[in-house]
Amino acid sequence: MSRSHVATPSELSSLRDLELVAKTTVEGLRQGLHRSPFHGYSAEFSQYRHYRPGDDLKYVDWKAFGRTNRLYTRQFRETTNLSALFVVDVSRSMDFERKFALAQAVSAVLGTLVIDQGDAAGIVAVRGDAGAGATAAAGTTPTVTYLPSRSGHHQLTLFLSEIARLGPGDTASIADGLARAGRLMKRRGLVVAVSDFYDDAGALVEMRRLARMGHDVVVVQTLAAEELTLAADAAVELVDAETGRTLVVQPETARAAYAARVRAWLDSFASSVGCEGFDYVLVTTAEPLERALRRFLVSRRGAA
Repeated sequence: MSRSHVATPSELSSLRDLELVAKTTVEGLRQGLHRSPFHGYSAEFSQYRHYRPGDDLKYVDWKAFGRTNRLYTRQFRETTNLSALFVVDVSRSMDFERKFALAQAVSAVLGTLVIDQGDAAGIVAVRGDAGAGATAAAGTTPTVTYLPSRSGHHQLTLFLSEIARLGPGDTASIADGLARAGRLMKRRGLVVAVSDFYDDAGALVEMRRLARMGHDVVVVQTLAAEELTLAADAAVELVDAETGRTLVVQPETARAAYAARVRAWLDSFASSVGCEGFDYVLVTTAEPLERALRRFLVSRRGAA
């Protein structure tokens, strides 16, 4: 399939000069861009340790020996490949305006970046009751879309195809997908959660659990521009996508209070995520995707 089915060619190519590097230690199978928990003799200096019989003499610091009359070996931090799993929210609340298309585009762009830099990316999305999210429908059997994290050109084709097949409108929450990700990931890696995070309490619980397991968690909040303000001129009926509850409002009287409450919620969520040490980026349909992701990737690279 064409890469432009879920993201535009400019979105997929405009960030090629950047990398999505893990901030925490990850476990990989080969040498790559990211910090490994294992020490060896690769490019990045890590520390000195006392010489042990059998150490390669070319890594002995002879200048330090001349100063201290003791033998020290230079150790280097091994780098490793990154295994990233994208957890995509397919709940009913994502089925609004262009919000889910934005979530697909974010996942496609970041996943392409990961795979193109030689790392591995996969997808998980949960439908039905998986037993973790507060909004899941009781008694239903969960359906899981799962593409294991792999690298390579063929994997990129599969990755973009799976994203294009996803659709919103289900009962499971993002918390269900995050819980499933924790069970699927066999080694420490990167978890990218893409959601509107209306179920923010449940999602935070699962993201904390992932962090305790050693995973690096990135939070991508996707919202439609229409959710940030009440742009309508006449009375409108608002429908809760998750519960079906309706409310008739007069935009001219409710607009200021609505915008203030939305901003307060966003600030509170961003603060909660930041306190947990997770990287966070808000992307909306009101801003070009490339701009928001470039700002995020540059800031993350500086913090890595």
